[in-house]
Amino acid sequence: MRNIFLLVFLAVVIQQIKAQEHTPYSRYGLGFPADNNTAQSAQMGGLGAAFQSFETVNYLNPASYAALRFTTLDAGFSGNFGKIKTQSLKAKQSSFSLNYLSLFFPANKYWTTGASLLPFSAKDYLVSQSQTYDTANSVKFEYEGSGTLYNLSWGNGFKYKGFYVGFNMGYLFGKLNNNTLTYPTNKDGTYDNAAYTTWSYTSTKVSSFIWNAGAQYNLSIKSKRDSNKTYNIVFGLSGSAPVKFAKTSYNDNGIFTFQSGYLGYRTPDGGINDFITDYIKPRTVLSNILDTLYQNNHQSVNIRIPATLEFGLVASQGIKWKAGFDFKFQPWSKYKGYEDNAASRLSNSWRVALGGEFLPNDKNFSKFFSRMKYRAGFNYTRTNININNQSINEFGINFGLGIPLLITTANELGLLQKVYTYAFNIGLEAGIRGTVQHNLVQESFYRLKFGISLNDRWFVRRKYY
Repeated sequence: MRNIFLLVFLAVVIQQIKAQEHTPYSRYGLGFPADNNTAQSAQMGGLGAAFQSFETVNYLNPASYAALRFTTLDAGFSGNFGKIKTQSLKAKQSSFSLNYLSLFFPANKYWTTGASLLPFSAKDYLVSQSQTYDTANSVKFEYEGSGTLYNLSWGNGFKYKGFYVGFNMGYLFGKLNNNTLTYPTNKDGTYDNAAYTTWSYTSTKVSSFIWNAGAQYNLSIKSKRDSNKTYNIVFGLSGSAPVKFAKTSYNDNGIFTFQSGYLGYRTPDGGINDFITDYIKPRTVLSNILDTLYQNNHQSVNIRIPATLEFGLVASQGIKWKAGFDFKFQPWSKYKGYEDNAASRLSNSWRVALGGEFLPNDKNFSKFFSRMKYRAGFNYTRTNININNQSINEFGINFGLGIPLLITTANELGLLQKVYTYAFNIGLEAGIRGTVQHNLVQESFYRLKFGISLNDRWFVRRKYY
């Protein structure tokens, strides 16, 4: 029952959470993609294809679901803090995001099933630039994006001896908004009261089905020196075919003008969408502030997401230690978006990760710090963004702790037993994205990640003696 109450609580909480982080690079494509690593795998650099655990879910390879021993409620959040700079400007930024929420349970000894809610991608940026046409006249452009796409999926994992296979069937939904303000400015950079401002917007509603699948093979090797030691090597492969969005996805866009003097009612930190929604639109009903130049709603969109391929290897000795690597590739050059401009022209991306975890004493749990799991890893990503012939790369290092929780649950025979599970996982990721060269933007970021994994055995008939 405690798991059910927590699941209901988290479902209410996520309605108040923006599942995104601020970055100007979310302007491109469908926004900045979510990595969907759980807290444990993220602390090891982001191992995905071959990561396998009996106490936490791995969304990147659904074959791993079959390794779960208990009904598992997983939730993850992160606080994102960082600095953004160009060659001449600096700024700080912060945000809070939902990383994942899921509930899985073993249906039998061969099959595990469940559901999850994951962010897929998000837009969250506000950037501006000025362009001078002659010695007296300049025009300022402001670009703003917002919105998140979510993936509500049903996952299944199957196992037979050392072989694991699985699939996720997901429903992708959400809305992405892009707003632009264009207005003439004076020599001192202020707006011209006598001029007119142009507001254009694009709002894309996404509603489509997506899927991914994977396989793993768990190879057990007994130590020749110590018969009590067994080493495991997991080989993993996962991916998805290209996805074309369903006809239920559509696009609204329009171009409007209004007198620039109304910009004086905009708050200093106010975004474009908030200004239009809270001030301009309500007053348009009374005094016709907006003049419509163009508007077209419910246009069909032809959005295609390219295939993915991910593979990796993870070696371990029981719960004592675990280490592995992971590689992911996605040909984003084949992406087809809803914007016919540079924001939809993407490049192929790849990501490599290395990491592991260590338990100081897997025999004696009397000392608190000796029964904690210590994790570390790093990752390097060539993102799908290329600006001015400059690839936008990202590098991150990760550290984390797995904090054990002693629970009382039933074993497969229905008898109560005490089991240690690593229910609380806290990690820190630090990294750099982009560069200040070629008039671009560099971001240094810190993510404090927190994950909860609650485990219990359901659907077991109790036995009394």
